[in-house]
Amino acid sequence: MVSSVLENDVRQFIEKELPVVTTFFLKKVVIGEDEPLQELHEWDDVGDMAEAYFQYFNVNADKFSLRNYYPWETSFFKRENQNLGKSVLTIRMFIESAKAGRWLYD
Repeated sequence: MVSSVLENDVRQFIEKELPVVTTFFLKKVVIGEDEPLQELHEWDDVGDMAEAYFQYFNVNADKFSLRNYYPWETSFFKRENQNLGKSVLTIRMFIESAKAGRWLYD
C-alpha cells in the first residue's frame, strides 16, 4: 500500500513539474511510466524537474547525470536510432529510485 502511494506521489510530482504537452487538437498528452521523457521534454525542463524531485523525495542523486540521457534526437521522418549511447529516461526510473532512496541508474 505504501509503495503504491509513493508511486502515485512521484508520478503526480513529475506531471506537475514538467510542462503540459498537448496534441495539435489541444488534448493533453499523458506519458506512460515506460515512455521516454526525452520524446516530449527538453533537457532544461527535465533537469529542473529532476533537481526538485531529488530534494522533495530525498533521493541521493550522486549517480544521476542528464548527459546520460541528452541530447536526444527525435525525427518523424527517420526511423534509425539517432540516440546511440543515450539511455531512455522514464517515470518508472524515478519511481524505483524514490523507493530505493538513491538514483539506481547510470
